[in-house]
Amino acid sequence: MTTSKGRQLAEFSLPAAAVGVAAGLVAGGLAAFVGQPIGWALVTGLGLAIPLMMFGAGYAVLLALGKLPAGVFAPAAVYWVIGFPLALMAHAVVTEWTVAGTPGLPAEPLKFLAFRALLSMGFAIGFLWMHEQLGRHWWPRILDHNLYARRVVEQYVELATSLAERKAATKRHRQRTA
Repeated sequence: MTTSKGRQLAEFSLPAAAVGVAAGLVAGGLAAFVGQPIGWALVTGLGLAIPLMMFGAGYAVLLALGKLPAGVFAPAAVYWVIGFPLALMAHAVVTEWTVAGTPGLPAEPLKFLAFRALLSMGFAIGFLWMHEQLGRHWWPRILDHNLYARRVVEQYVELATSLAERKAATKRHRQRTA
């Protein structure tokens, strides 16, 4: 991969990375809000923001390279059923390291991962929604020089066009049968 393509991927991935950072900031803010010391709140925020940012950028790279379709929930859900538990595992290891002075896994790590996999569907919904909301403002700005943004925006346009055509066909069918 050339440096130019790498920069374009990084530029395209900014909305997805921002979602991860936002999730970490929310976690850190909630920790501070419930009275945790500021150091713990920072560990919580960074310990969650960094892995979620990395997994978010990974999702965006797969989307940019055409490995995942734009605007479809099921592939995002499958991605996050793996990524979300691993991000929370990394957070747990960092927290253990901060508290105990040595990194460690949570008790019963497989159960830990399985439970977080169940919670991942909610995160996947929120991630996909936020990613698309941020992306729809960011990608048109970089469209003229970023081939990945152009490709994904074209996918969204095709999806919107097909949905509009389906809606129009349904309306015509209803009018004929009425």
